[in-house]
Amino acid sequence: MLGLTQAVRKRGGVSLTVTLATSISALLLVAVLSVLFIGLWSGAKNTRELLQQQASMILATTSDKVRTHLQPARNQVSLLGQLIAAGEVDPVRRDRLIDMFKGGLSAAPQLNSVLYFDHAYQGTGLARSDTGFTEILRDYSSDQKVKDNIGKALRDGRGSWGEPIWLPNIKKTLLNYRAPVIYPGGKTGLLVASVTVSELSSYLGNLDPGIGSNVFILHDQDKVLAHPNLAGLRGGNRNENDPLPSLAETGDPVLAAFWQPEKRFPLDIAAGSDLQGHVLGLFDDEYIFIYRDLPGYASKPWKVGTYFRSSEVDTEFRRLLWAALAGLITLLVALAGAVWLGRKIAQPVVDTALAASRIGQLDISDTPRLAGSAFRELNDQAIAFNTMLEGLKWFETYVPKKLVRRLISQDAEQFTTSVERDVTVMFTDIVGYSGLSEGIAAEQVAKLLNQHFGLLAGCIEAEDGTVDKFIGDSVMAFWGAPDHYADHADRAVRAAQAIERALDEDNKARITAGEQEIKIRIGLHSGPVTVGNIGAPGRVNYTIIGDNVNLAQRLEQLGKQFTTDPSLNRSVTTLLSAATADQLTSKHDLEDLGDQTVRGRNGKIRVYRL
Repeated sequence: MLGLTQAVRKRGGVSLTVTLATSISALLLVAVLSVLFIGLWSGAKNTRELLQQQASMILATTSDKVRTHLQPARNQVSLLGQLIAAGEVDPVRRDRLIDMFKGGLSAAPQLNSVLYFDHAYQGTGLARSDTGFTEILRDYSSDQKVKDNIGKALRDGRGSWGEPIWLPNIKKTLLNYRAPVIYPGGKTGLLVASVTVSELSSYLGNLDPGIGSNVFILHDQDKVLAHPNLAGLRGGNRNENDPLPSLAETGDPVLAAFWQPEKRFPLDIAAGSDLQGHVLGLFDDEYIFIYRDLPGYASKPWKVGTYFRSSEVDTEFRRLLWAALAGLITLLVALAGAVWLGRKIAQPVVDTALAASRIGQLDISDTPRLAGSAFRELNDQAIAFNTMLEGLKWFETYVPKKLVRRLISQDAEQFTTSVERDVTVMFTDIVGYSGLSEGIAAEQVAKLLNQHFGLLAGCIEAEDGTVDKFIGDSVMAFWGAPDHYADHADRAVRAAQAIERALDEDNKARITAGEQEIKIRIGLHSGPVTVGNIGAPGRVNYTIIGDNVNLAQRLEQLGKQFTTDPSLNRSVTTLLSAATADQLTSKHDLEDLGDQTVRGRNGKIRVYRL
């Protein structure tokens, strides 16, 4: 075999190592050169990232402006709540509350009003007006809408932003932050601070022309919180049920089509970004919308966004499109080449893995030989594998494959360590073997035994028994190890019955061929034995030992006394101990032979014949 390997090496072949190195290097070289070419051809610009960065900066600035505009409401409510809860401000003293509110409004110009509602729905507050400040002292106990809002805020148990509210007297839309407060005595109240939203539109209107001139803030799907077109507007068609304008009421036809489903395409946003976007076909042009969520101010996140015409960067996008197309074509060509080469190289490896898997399952006889390969290393691998396979096929002849497979499926610790296990042991022996084998050639004797043992082993393994060893013309087998079976006695009895049926059929053929029929004795006994790997360090057998093993063999020998009964002309005489009979869960036809003396044991044991 070594000579064959050397001959294959002399015949040559392509080196797998060189092929992989050359192929991968070539593919990488093509890919890198293509990327460089595409990068130079596109002007070394990534328009999408620059566009997103510009939009992200504008949206981040706008989001910060919104938070800065609204934060004083949260701060004032938090501060006043702490003072009331600590007992430093008594909410019953309305004059004291008004003084505190006046200080808060003076410090934060964007605050429009601050109110306190006690547990009886009495409202005390201060509101900003054109002439200064106006005190609010009002009983809201009969206003169910106000009571419902106060009750909901108290149930929430924490500070939160409410929905926009339209105040007709000042013709402004307000956002309010409210938080419950518990003051000494266990009574609860509610603090509410309001800010106007019109200043947000004014801020957006003062941004630099370009992308910034189209910034907007949406509240829910169809309502606009801020837009440059709304800067300076006062009143309009607002009312208590409709405090914010819709998309269509902003006077911006592009924004009005924001949710239009027709001609709408998703915008590819860089991974990890919190931006969202889409492209909208509108007015014989395309508009690119980029937006982000601004959570924490309503039940649904606000959206801060901007849009611009795609024609403003159309040239850059067109270059990127062609670059992407060229890169895609290059990638497809490289991918096709990689797939073809990968399959060419990988197929022998896959075949080896499949064959090795079959060997791992001990399907050695059905494992095919590996075909040679044009690659030197793979060809050497196939030769080595086939050499190993031939050796394993010989090895399989001497190893109980089924036992090994079952041991492999179990934890190694379970069968490398000897343990005590309750099993049923079987011993068989050919009746009159000496006379049967006398006068025939050794080759014929071996053929007879091989056929006989194959017949018995098939019946035993069909009932999940373990064939331990062949001793002359005898077979030793057991049930209950390595796999545990509660019905190991029933399995052993069924195997004995199957052996008798198989021998009957075999004897018919032997008589027809003019050969002497074969009869055997079987002994069955159940009990605890020691099971595990027994033997020398270099050679062990998975077997069982113990007195109960000897007793099974003694029962088989005892069968000599019951095979000469002229009323019985059976090919198998099976004796089993009371220990086995007592463990049977299925009904079997057993003949009680009474208490019998068994060689090598003191006293008698109860014996049955199957």
